[in-house]
Order: sequence, then structure tokens, then C-alpha cells
Amino acid sequence: MATNLSDLRIKPSLLAELKQLGFERAEDLQHLPSAEILRIPGMGGSDWRKIAAAMGREPHSTSRKC
Repeated sequence: MATNLSDLRIKPSLLAELKQLGFERAEDLQHLPSAEILRIPGMGGSDWRKIAAAMGREPHSTSRKC
């Protein structure tokens, strides 16, 4: 099921930025790595967590071992 970015209740400025970049749905961002998504101007932690959940992706990487 496709989730529109406007349904996620993210900041209006971020929504405008994503639409300007051509992203309408959360699944449109699926091909981008997390680091690249976080570089989008206006992308913050809470908005990233909402988008990651809609994509079915973990909002943080657990592959780093200390």
C-alpha cells in the first residue's frame, strides 16, 4: 500500500521540498540510502522516523558495533 507523504503529517516546508524533488509517496524514497535522505534540507529526526516507518525501514542503522 502506497503512503502519500502528505498523510504522514511532516513539516510543510519539508513536504514542499520533497515534492519539488519529485517525491510524492514514501515508497519513492525507497531507492535512496538513509544517509542521503537525511541530507535533504529540512529533514529532521521526527520526520525521518515517520518516513522510515512508512517505508518499512528501521530509522537507524544497527550494523555498527562498538
